[in-house]
Amino acid sequence: MKAKSEDAGKPKLGVVFFAATWFEEVVLGKEGTAREFEDFLKEDRSRIIDRLSTECLLVECPLVTSRVKAREAVKMLLSEDVDAVLLCFVVWSEDEYLLDMRDVMLIRPTILWTYTPYQRAPEHMDVMTLFRNSGLVANFQSFGVLKRMGMHTFHVMGSVLEDAPIEKIGRITRAARVRSQLRTARLGVLPCRNDQMIVTYVDELGLYVQIGPSVEYISVLQLKDAADSVDETGVADLVGWVKEHCRIDDRITDENLARSARVSLGMAGLMEERNIDGLALSDLNPELHEVVGLRPCLYPEGLVHTRRVVGNEGDLGGTTAMLMLERLAGNPVMFTEIFNYDREDNVVVAGHAGPANHTLADESCVVSITPDYELMDTRAELSGVWMEFVGKPGRVTMVNFISVSDGFQFTVLGGESLGKRLRLDGYPHMAINIDPPVEEFIQSNAEHGVSHHWAVVHGDVRDEIEYLAAMLNCPCIRL
Repeated sequence: MKAKSEDAGKPKLGVVFFAATWFEEVVLGKEGTAREFEDFLKEDRSRIIDRLSTECLLVECPLVTSRVKAREAVKMLLSEDVDAVLLCFVVWSEDEYLLDMRDVMLIRPTILWTYTPYQRAPEHMDVMTLFRNSGLVANFQSFGVLKRMGMHTFHVMGSVLEDAPIEKIGRITRAARVRSQLRTARLGVLPCRNDQMIVTYVDELGLYVQIGPSVEYISVLQLKDAADSVDETGVADLVGWVKEHCRIDDRITDENLARSARVSLGMAGLMEERNIDGLALSDLNPELHEVVGLRPCLYPEGLVHTRRVVGNEGDLGGTTAMLMLERLAGNPVMFTEIFNYDREDNVVVAGHAGPANHTLADESCVVSITPDYELMDTRAELSGVWMEFVGKPGRVTMVNFISVSDGFQFTVLGGESLGKRLRLDGYPHMAINIDPPVEEFIQSNAEHGVSHHWAVVHGDVRDEIEYLAAMLNCPCIRL
């Protein structure tokens, strides 16, 4: 069964069912037995496919009952370019078929489902009921074979009648989908890394080889040229939107707002023109301030309605974390650093200067346009503007992603964004009641190492981040 064209946003999962040649040669040789066996085999496979189709776009291979058919399944899976593969011993099967699955297992995340058709085991089984539940025996065989082959699989256990295994398969395949997307992702750095914070330095070749994204550098002059080419209508439209939807600080002039809008539109245009999925804006760069007179902090509607992300301080790792979270959760992501914490309430306040997607804002609190407090006293003719808001309430996932001595490292935790009231003047930020105790959070960070930058997204995708880290051969500290 080939994948259908609809719902192409779902991860693509290749499904391989196994059954022993023995069943064809012995069990299916008897007319009545053959009909009963084929009926339950068809029923069980159909139930599995129906349940999985809610989570994934499926590519179902013909039933594998020989090594030849296993090799044919591999060819089909590779031609369909699936994101992940699910192996399911729907009944007992020879374990040697796994040898021929090696080629696809080496290059695609693979899930092994210890499957049972029953939510509760029968107290007594006749021979046909035993056959129907015999996939469990093949799973135990596969554990040793896969270990000997050196193959890592994600393991799922349970009945097709339960939600837990189906949901877990969905989370794993969504992580696999993002892994595939990272292979063609493009990151931009404007204009260079930030020498004031070496913890954000990233091995770009390692990022390209191990994680996937390629990196392109964009000069300040290119940003200036892009800003200068923005037509007056575009500037007027963005200024008009800001005046309609935001509170404007009295210190903001029309000229200041228009210039900020122009440079922000130039930044968004460069990302679209160069097909940049994530931009690491080095917003403290002196040349940026001298040439364009400000850092672009407005978030044009054209950028809001894309899946592109913008990080700050030239942090490729932090921007990569943002891209991963956006792809997993499908929600806008905030680039933050933790400004303070409260032990009693177990709350951290996390935010950052620079551009932030205003759709993150709590709707009960107005978005304010303020001067760029960090740059308003510089020698630049214009110091730019900021968007000030507090993030909306709801469950969030926080991720830190850094270069370490032997590759890359994830740290992930969850929390509850509180919303409702501002905790900081001038900065986009969130107040988050984190899951682990603050002391444990900070102690773990000290022991394992992190940077000061955390990507935050609404939604709980902690499991997906762990699966993605495993697929990328990265350690993941989960708090």
